[in-house]
Amino acid sequence: MATVASVSLLSEAEFGCEHLASVLMQDGVVNNQFKSSFIKTHNSLGRRDASSKTASSGLLKPRYTCVTCSEPFMNGDRRIHTEKTGHQFYMESRSRALFCQGCEDLVYDHGLERSRSSTPESSLEVAKRRRFSDSSADELYVKSNANKRPCAKQGVRGLFNLGQTCYLNVILQTMLHDPILNTYFLGNGHQPHDCTINDCIGCAVAEAFADFNTIDKPEGFAALNLLLASWRASPALAGYQQQDAHEYYQFLVDKLHASAEGHREGHGKGCHCFFHRTFYGKLRSSVTCDKCGNVTKTEDPIVDLSLDVQAKKRVMGGGGSGHSTAPTLSGCLESFTSPEKLMADVYNCDGCGGTPQKATKQLQIKKLPAILCMQLKRFEHTFAVSEKLEGRIDFPLSINMLPYTTNPDTAVDKSRYIYDLSSAVVHKGKLEAGHYYVYCRQGEEWMLFNDDQVTPVTEAEVLGVDAYLLFYNLRCLSTASP
Repeated sequence: MATVASVSLLSEAEFGCEHLASVLMQDGVVNNQFKSSFIKTHNSLGRRDASSKTASSGLLKPRYTCVTCSEPFMNGDRRIHTEKTGHQFYMESRSRALFCQGCEDLVYDHGLERSRSSTPESSLEVAKRRRFSDSSADELYVKSNANKRPCAKQGVRGLFNLGQTCYLNVILQTMLHDPILNTYFLGNGHQPHDCTINDCIGCAVAEAFADFNTIDKPEGFAALNLLLASWRASPALAGYQQQDAHEYYQFLVDKLHASAEGHREGHGKGCHCFFHRTFYGKLRSSVTCDKCGNVTKTEDPIVDLSLDVQAKKRVMGGGGSGHSTAPTLSGCLESFTSPEKLMADVYNCDGCGGTPQKATKQLQIKKLPAILCMQLKRFEHTFAVSEKLEGRIDFPLSINMLPYTTNPDTAVDKSRYIYDLSSAVVHKGKLEAGHYYVYCRQGEEWMLFNDDQVTPVTEAEVLGVDAYLLFYNLRCLSTASP
């Protein structure tokens, strides 16, 4: 079955709009039923006009007849009807033009328009034909020369490694393929020509988005200005030594936040800038005294969740013999949010006069960001040794984050908490000498970005990797969790 997403790359000259294309591309009952309803509505409005020449002239505003159920509506009622029934195509009463509620505009489709002028006997047969099946020279010219606008170009460009810069490349590719950030940087987001910040990271990222989406350069490119701006902003990053991709992500988010107009430095001051709302969540820590039951709550901002893989392996048996089942991301999240016993020497209870008491601590997510980064902690540092933890952690294409939040209402709208996988960063090699590459969702497909090398891959390949960083996007932004 065709969907809006699957037809988004089709020429708008060939179809009225992507919503209409998703219907007209279907074979069988749905397609024919829509075309039949379209012609029926058209003929019905024509007969109405013929029987009463003043039918439309007596109205100051046009009516819209639903193509699916034939009910007429005024402008405001039309939107309510669509929300209730899902019917989104209407015929305007005066011109009998087709209106798409999804686009909130009149749309034109050549095949449907041609069926209007056909004889009643042949109208459905004509409507069933593929558009341009008996094309004139004009129609062939339109089809051959009509393209989507350049800013909608779907690109798969690699990034050149400038010397141990794979950590930067994977994080930048993740952002370049994020639809939220594309809307911001390719729209009216950060404007370099208006920015007065020296060595601004926001300007460097905006330039990378512009370079990545240029229609004239399909080959790879180098994010040199972002690298130099990062070096100037952080001496620890300067030079060609290997860096941690997770730490660079935290650095980049912090600098993007600082570049936003009207941002607030203190996270407790209620910043409402784009980057704060996109990247920052809130984590609640609750400590309950085992003796008196007193609860101490603190809340801290987060830009990611760092999940303990080793602890998860102990719980799931991934590190022991006789167990072949791989640990799961859901299991890591359960371990992260499970109550943990604290000894008396680490907690002084105010309810018990400030005396040391045993207590129970629990972490829960108070607020989820639109872009959720989860780190699977593979690098462990102790006084004795530093090591990398190998092994695959199963993760899904979509995940419901509600069970890991402070919201106790299980009947809440779960669409506010559903996230879809957008990128998976992998680290290969040893702790001190490794390499990063990333899998990114490109429309409905997946691509492997290994610096400037780009390779199409399957969903199964993505789900089988030993991920280090996972990026998920909130599915319904309009219903973002509080």
